Amino acid sequence: MPRTASRWKLVSILGVILVAGFVVVNIANYLVSSNSIRSALINNELPLTSNNIYSEIQTSLLRPIYISSLMANDTFLKDWVIEGEKDLDKITRYLTEIQQKYQVASTFLVSTKTRHYYHTKGILKTVSPNVPKDSWFFSMESHPGNYRVDVDANEANRNHLTIFVNHKLHDFEGNFIGVTGLGLDVVNVAEMINRYTESYQRDIYFVDRKGFIKSHHDESMIDTVNILKTPGIASVAQELLDGEDGFLIYERANDTILLSYRYIPELDWFLLVEQPEDVALEPLRRALYFNLLFSAIITLVVLLISGFTVHRFQGRLETMARTDKLTGLFNRQYFDVLFAHVLNNVGRHTTRLSLALFDVDNLKLVNDRDGHLAGDQFLRSVSLLAREHIRKNDVIARWGGDEFVILLQECDRESALRLMNKLRQIVESTLNQEESEFRLSISVGVAEFEVNDTCETLLTRADAQLYEAKRMGRNRVEG
Repeated sequence: MPRTASRWKLVSILGVILVAGFVVVNIANYLVSSNSIRSALINNELPLTSNNIYSEIQTSLLRPIYISSLMANDTFLKDWVIEGEKDLDKITRYLTEIQQKYQVASTFLVSTKTRHYYHTKGILKTVSPNVPKDSWFFSMESHPGNYRVDVDANEANRNHLTIFVNHKLHDFEGNFIGVTGLGLDVVNVAEMINRYTESYQRDIYFVDRKGFIKSHHDESMIDTVNILKTPGIASVAQELLDGEDGFLIYERANDTILLSYRYIPELDWFLLVEQPEDVALEPLRRALYFNLLFSAIITLVVLLISGFTVHRFQGRLETMARTDKLTGLFNRQYFDVLFAHVLNNVGRHTTRLSLALFDVDNLKLVNDRDGHLAGDQFLRSVSLLAREHIRKNDVIARWGGDEFVILLQECDRESALRLMNKLRQIVESTLNQEESEFRLSISVGVAEFEVNDTCETLLTRADAQLYEAKRMGRNRVEG
């Protein structure tokens, strides 16, 4: 039991070391990789997504800006306004042709003189400086550039949110005579957002300077949700709206959200790109779980192999520690342990116990004539015969040199003498089947356990009887 406990203790320590090593290595690798992924998201991927979307917005506006410039420099349009805006059909046909040719959401012209707002179906309304919705027109003359991009509801198209490219219209002397341009449906921007959301698995949306969501893949959030009042992002919303571009982190529903933002001056909106950290790290976590499972399997296999190896190696060590190499019998050291154990039991119970000590007669003559290898072979033969013909509960060991000792349990002196005489006869008849100058035999001394006996006293009496057997001519049993 102690040996088993010791063996399992060694295997357990090895298991703890392997498990701790695998766990530490895998978790350290996970932390390093997660930091690397987070750094890549913060410094590269999210800003790159913002840049790509911004570039696409700029690209999508180049063509409308070019078209509005063509309209503003069209001599027909200038002549029609200068000549008094007399033929309404002409301007509606012109605006319709531009709309159809370039496939835009709407086209328009607003005159400085009459303040009429012309579109493909005629006069939509007359703009007024007292109407806040018309303030865009009255601020165009002082605008430093020739064109401006505005986002507003298109009254000519059921108030759909539209990106307008407004371009100044001048007469041939350079006087400001109106504004012309076209409108792009914001649905195109929403489609672009949906495309990027599906491609990058990120939340992408626009907010205005007041924090209202202006374009989102969830249309129910447009103009109804304000990031200043939305749990989570509200903690960083003001910092976002006060800046131009950057990176922020906030917590939402027990998840860390990485947020990249930038201001889009063409739309006067902020572009927000969000990435839940859990989503980004999910493949890494799956790899961690797989690695831990794989490590557990490797650990189990190593422990099984180690346990088997330790068990086998310890078994071999134990065998070597208690076994005589030449004969395969117990050695003297282990016999002492067994002897003490048996004597201890004899002391507690009324058990008969005897001890026999014997050696091989004439072994020196064999060694001198045939060499020690032949002598060793005879010792092996004697030990084999003794082991085969003693009882199952008896214990035999090589005591040293050519001497052997047998512990006979549940055996009194008379029974021991009979058993040893039988063994002596078997050895003599087996080892002397051919004619020889001398005969091999064994001499045996027997002693029975007495009260107050110790290992030393019992062995001393058995040794005295062996000496007597030798003195009486060998090949005999005394006790």
